[in-house]
Amino acid sequence: MSESMDGEWGGLPMMLKVEEAAAVLRIARSTAYELAGAYLESGGTAGLPVLRVGSCLRVPRFALLQLVTTGELVVLRAPVPA
Repeated sequence: MSESMDGEWGGLPMMLKVEEAAAVLRIARSTAYELAGAYLESGGTAGLPVLRVGSCLRVPRFALLQLVTTGELVVLRAPVPA
């Protein structure tokens, strides 16, 4: 990873609000929330990687970086068996 990319990503908080992740991705806020919902519903196989912190959704910086640089999703928790 280049130094400029390290600097850009290092300036972001460890956990981003969905709106902040939307700004990084340059997508609409509503689209980001749709993708976050898809991530939660799919057990981490599709969408925008998020964690639920109380009633809030947060996007871990490392998971967003992984998505942007490789196109791969990080599974942030193991799926709960049905």
